[in-house]
Amino acid sequence: MFKKIRFTAEYFFYYLKKNILFIFLGLAVGSIAFIEKNNLVVLYQRLQTKQQSYGIEGLYRSDNLPLNISQLISFGLTEINDNNRITNSPLIQSLDIRNNNLEYLFTINTNYVWQNGKKLVSSDIVYPYSGIEFSYPDDSHLVIKLNSSFSPILSLFTQPLFLKNSLVGLSDYRVTSKTLQEGYLKYLHLQNAKTGAKLVYKFYPNEKDLINAFKLGEVDSITLTNIPSDFKSWPGIAITQQIDTSKYSAIFLNTEKINQKPLRQALAYATPKTNEKNQRCLSPISPNSWAYTSGIKEYNYNPTRSKELFDPKSLSSIKLLVADRKLIDRAEVIKQAWEKILSIKVDVLSSVNQSVNLAEYDAILAYGSILIDPDQFSFWHSTQTQQNNITHLNNPRIDKLLEEGRNTFDLIERNKIYQDFQRYLLEESPAIFLEFPVTYTINRVK
Repeated sequence: MFKKIRFTAEYFFYYLKKNILFIFLGLAVGSIAFIEKNNLVVLYQRLQTKQQSYGIEGLYRSDNLPLNISQLISFGLTEINDNNRITNSPLIQSLDIRNNNLEYLFTINTNYVWQNGKKLVSSDIVYPYSGIEFSYPDDSHLVIKLNSSFSPILSLFTQPLFLKNSLVGLSDYRVTSKTLQEGYLKYLHLQNAKTGAKLVYKFYPNEKDLINAFKLGEVDSITLTNIPSDFKSWPGIAITQQIDTSKYSAIFLNTEKINQKPLRQALAYATPKTNEKNQRCLSPISPNSWAYTSGIKEYNYNPTRSKELFDPKSLSSIKLLVADRKLIDRAEVIKQAWEKILSIKVDVLSSVNQSVNLAEYDAILAYGSILIDPDQFSFWHSTQTQQNNITHLNNPRIDKLLEEGRNTFDLIERNKIYQDFQRYLLEESPAIFLEFPVTYTINRVK
């Protein structure tokens, strides 16, 4: 019995002597693992995180990223809520508005650090807007002064901030690498500093290349304006429909050529429109905006009313320019309706692959942008005909409302102004508002 115990003890000490280094190493690793268990869990999660790849249609440079991507990387001074109201972003501790809305004192949250480790200071903040003076009393204060009152001013600062000539931002997602081709982005890699989540964006010049990239497995998600027929039976994908209220399609009428309001209204009633309520666009102000009103003329498709308003002696033909290839099919539908209902000749031409003189055309089928702020001065004011007022609208009442809208700071008063603006604009009918585009996001199901 004693010999057996002695043998066991000698064997144990022999094993301990032979493996002492490994035993101590194991104890050390175990102790460290116990102490750093939370960090190790995060590391494990990061290693397990799969990257998601997105296909993007369009040509983009580093300085004009799609807004949804730039907002992942950084913040602006301000941000918008669900009703398009402007609020301070996390970068701002407080905002003091002085001197009759001509001076804005921002107190910066200097706890924020740029993604390269540099502490945020007020002088880092620069926006390329004319008519605005920036000054920096100290590292935590920024003063913005205006030459004249401009109520949409805070909406301009929703644009995400980056360190000069870089993609270094202030949010959790940071750019880890990028690839350019002829000055345009080909690949953009992002990673979340907290979760380790990885996002890859691959850019394609047109929708055809985008679709092919998805089919070949280059990307996991794409967004299209139409679903290819073969995708409807494609295995392992999920399709989600969205209504894009950031822009709208409309027929912009040249009011200098089609200069009688009843003619423009007749064309509006003769234009087929969607029956989908949420997709239908009634005015150039977002239906999500605090300034929107539905109490305006809708110009639903009504051939009878169109014929009542139309004077065939005043208009016998129309040149309709299509400004976007995605609207070409819609232009043909409009052409057929106008010719059938009003018996006028409609010539449809495209500006997609050629430069044209917009002034030569009677109507332009195009997309219009919906701004964060309801200010519509640049699109409809009579002084803007050489810029964005492509309808050449010249209406003193509308001009006055647009001027008041950008010089009034009381939200209730601004709401009244823009509701009146929408009513008078739709009555004047310089444009036929059609719909918000529908997009389809196609995701690979794994």
